[in-house]
Amino acid sequence: MAPGVPWEPFVLRSRVRFAVRLPAGVPRVAACGGLAALMLLGLPCARADGPAGLRDAHGDAALLQSIQEAALHQSFSGTIVYRRGDEMHASRVVQSLSGGESRERVLTLDGQLREFIRQGEEVQCLYPQLHRVVIEHGGMRSFPAFAAAEPADVLAHYQLERGGQERVAQRMCDVISLVPRDKMRYGYKLCVDPASGLLFKAQTLDERGELLEQVAFTDVRIGEPIDPAQLRPSWSTAGWQIERRTGESQATELSQQGWSVTPPSGFRRLVEVMRKLIRGTEQRPALQAVYSDGLATVSVFIEPGAPPIDDAVQTQQRGPITAVSRQVGDARVTVVGEVPPSTARSFAESVVHNAPPH
Repeated sequence: MAPGVPWEPFVLRSRVRFAVRLPAGVPRVAACGGLAALMLLGLPCARADGPAGLRDAHGDAALLQSIQEAALHQSFSGTIVYRRGDEMHASRVVQSLSGGESRERVLTLDGQLREFIRQGEEVQCLYPQLHRVVIEHGGMRSFPAFAAAEPADVLAHYQLERGGQERVAQRMCDVISLVPRDKMRYGYKLCVDPASGLLFKAQTLDERGELLEQVAFTDVRIGEPIDPAQLRPSWSTAGWQIERRTGESQATELSQQGWSVTPPSGFRRLVEVMRKLIRGTEQRPALQAVYSDGLATVSVFIEPGAPPIDDAVQTQQRGPITAVSRQVGDARVTVVGEVPPSTARSFAESVVHNAPPH
C-alpha cells in the first residue's frame, strides 16, 4: 500500500515480497528481478501510543495513523502468506530496529528461490541458482505498513467502519473495513492486533464484497530481540555476479512531450518518469505516470513505437490487478493498477497526445 518500493513495480501499492503474475502481454519493468507488480513486505515497528489509537476516541484518522506508526517502530519475525484465487505463496521475514536503523531479511518459501536483505535504504536481491546479487536503493514500506498517504486523504475516498474481532496468527484482532465512497475503487478489510497496533491481515474486496486478494501473517513474534545471525544472507555470495541498479528511471514531465492524462476523481499524480520496460527479451524506453488515491495506485505507461495492438482497447484482469491497453497514434498506452476495470479504462481513455510545446 505504499509507493516507492525498490523495484518500482506497476502497482506501487504493494504488500508482500512475492512475484505476482500480471495479465498476459503486460510489459515488465526493467528492475530488480525483472518482475513487475512485485508484492513487497514492509517492516513493522510500534510506537508507545500506537495501540491506544485502536481503542480511544481520537477518531478514524487517528486510528489509521496508529496503524501506520505501528509498522515503523518495532522489531518482529514471522511468516506471511499471500493468496489470490488458487495462487498462494509464503515468505519468512525478519526485521530488526536497532540504533535507529531498520534491517530486514525476507526468504521466499516456495516458487523461485530468492532472498532479500535490506539495511537502511539498500536492498540486496539474492538469486542463489544464478549466483547473482542485484543491489538497489529504496525503502520497503508496505504490508504491514498501511498507506503512504495522510489518513485524511484516505478517508476522503473511503468510509471507515469498525466491527468485531477475528482470530489471526493465534491472536484476536480488531476488524476494520474501508468501504469505497464510489465505484472507482475496491474496498479493504483489515485485521489489527490491539496489543501492538500491527496490521495482521489485509484483504482486497470487489464491489460485491468478494475476496480478490489477501495477505496475512500465519505466525508472528513482535518486539523480541533479533539475533543478528537472522539478518545475514542464507548463502555466501563470494564469487557471485554483483549488479548495481542505478538510474533505472529519470524524472520527466509528460506535458513537455505532448502527453496529458486526466485521472478519475480522487486520484492525484505522484510522479512522472522516463524508464525502461521489458517485452520478452527486448527493453524499450517508456514514459510512466503514477497516480494514487491514498490506497489504490495506478501506473500509466506510454510506449512510443511499440508494436500496435490488434483491438481498439484491450482489458485484462488478474485478481485486483487490471491492465488496459489502447493505441494513441504510434504509441501504446497501458494502464495497470489495483482498481476496477472501469477505472483503468477511464485512465486509458483520458490519455491525449498533442504537439509538445516549444
